[in-house]
Order: sequence, then C-alpha cells, then structure tokens
Amino acid sequence: MRIPFYWLLSLFLMVATAALFAAFSTSLWFLVLGRFPAPMLWLIVIVYMSVTRPLWEATMMVYLLTLVNASFTAFPFEGMLIYSLAMMVILILIRERVFWGGPTFFMLMVGVASLSAPILFWLCSRWFDKNPLFIPEVFDWLIGGLLTLLFSLPVYRLYQWFDKVSLLDAGSEGRVGPR
Repeated sequence: MRIPFYWLLSLFLMVATAALFAAFSTSLWFLVLGRFPAPMLWLIVIVYMSVTRPLWEATMMVYLLTLVNASFTAFPFEGMLIYSLAMMVILILIRERVFWGGPTFFMLMVGVASLSAPILFWLCSRWFDKNPLFIPEVFDWLIGGLLTLLFSLPVYRLYQWFDKVSLLDAGSEGRVGPR
C-alpha cells in the first residue's frame, strides 16, 4: 500500500502545530502572563481531527498528539491517552448526531471540548495520578476554556489552509457527519 505524500504532509503539519501550541501554552504563556490561565490550544487540534477526519485517522492522530502532548505535562501517559481518547469519542458522537459545515460548528465543538475537558481531566486524575487533583480550580478552567474558544477561529482557518496545501478537502465536510 502506498501512502500519499500529501497525507503525510498534513499529518506532519498537524503534529508540528500541536507541539508548538503545547509549548506556547505550557511555557511561553506563563513567562509572559504569569499565573493567568492559559488556553488549551492543544485541545483545538484534537477537536479539528475529531470533527473533520474519519474515525481511523482521528484515532491515529489522537495517539500521535498524546505522544507529543505527554512530554509537556507531568500527567501520566496512560491518563493522558484515556483523556484524549475519551474527548475524541465525545466529539465524534456529537458529530455523528449533529453536523453542519463551517467555523460555527467547529467553535461549538471547541466549546463543548473546553467545558468537558476539565471534568475529564479531573476524572482521569482521580483514576491514574498518584497525587490526584482534589480541589478543582473552576475559575481557571472557565477562563482557559473561554480563551481556547477565542483562539479556535484563527486556528480553524490555519487548519483549513493546511488541508488546502495538502490537497485534502478543506473541512472535509463530505467525509463525515450524519449518514
């Protein structure tokens, strides 16, 4: 089986931007803005892959993104993997039930992911972490989710451009959604 070059280009661009987003969210943000909650930019990549790609491709990308994101956190790898896969399943279930193309649907899905991410993180922390999260920082989670939602539209346009460069359907509305 021959793997197309443009599909590999798309894969590389997504993983590279995920690494840049994770580095920005975990390092540079705190150097510049201190203790102010950072947006979950890496979550936007998971949302884009879950919303615009078929199941096998989204699952493979979630595994790769978990490998990239795990190096930026002290959270155990297995917890991060379960967390990312659970987020992907939630997003795919919503996508299969309700779908329309364009940035409004993408921003809705980023909003759903931003609201469910802290809850999933808290649950995975309770199950997998040696020092689980006891006191949720609700204010930080809400601010981080709102900032993530704010960053989602420019990132969506960037990923549409990546899809155009790699000769994939921009947004891939024809391949996913309710059947």
